[in-house]
Amino acid sequence: MPPDQGLDSARLTAASPWDLPVEVAAETASTNGDLIGRGEAGAPEGTILFAERQTAGRGQFGRAWNSAAGLGLWFSLLLRPAINDATVPLLSAFPAVALARTLGTLGIGGGIKAPNDLLVGGRKVAGILVETRTGKDPFAVVGIGLNVNHGPGDFPEELEGRAASLAMVAGSPCDRNTVAEVLLGELGAAIRLMRESPEDLLAAWKRHLLPKQDCET
Repeated sequence: MPPDQGLDSARLTAASPWDLPVEVAAETASTNGDLIGRGEAGAPEGTILFAERQTAGRGQFGRAWNSAAGLGLWFSLLLRPAINDATVPLLSAFPAVALARTLGTLGIGGGIKAPNDLLVGGRKVAGILVETRTGKDPFAVVGIGLNVNHGPGDFPEELEGRAASLAMVAGSPCDRNTVAEVLLGELGAAIRLMRESPEDLLAAWKRHLLPKQDCET
């Protein structure tokens, strides 16, 4: 495969379920942080921001998320659903289902470690961070980090043996733009399912759950 030329905003925009341009930043602190600010300023649903590198990427429980330049997909999506006890679990489930289906489309076996980590061979390849804001104009920001072209030496020492990438599993580099296109399409399908049949979305989430013994790392 030729060297990675970077994420292509035009290709990602064409793959997005929304009729909005998809932005690609060379570097930012956190795509979630950026979109929270935009959401508070009134940005529309379907705003998507990718970053080639995050300097302060965040995971669940305030953990740092390693976001190496040019090796993964680090991005956030702004949604404007009702924010209540019924919708919050769905906002976590739909991106997990989309990621699991993306892995399947790419021929990579794996599944969900509840609530929304994606594991392959017992190692984490993707994580999700959902942050919501309530009030007069509620919104949610769904952040996704997917390890694509990392090699074993590209992870921090504390993640050795616990993290993996699509390339490590597939045995060769992956085209990040192609992976992103597939994932954006699956996100659109999962969001439609969330809105039209929440029960079916949760059933799909359960089908992709890994057995407990496969989640021990």
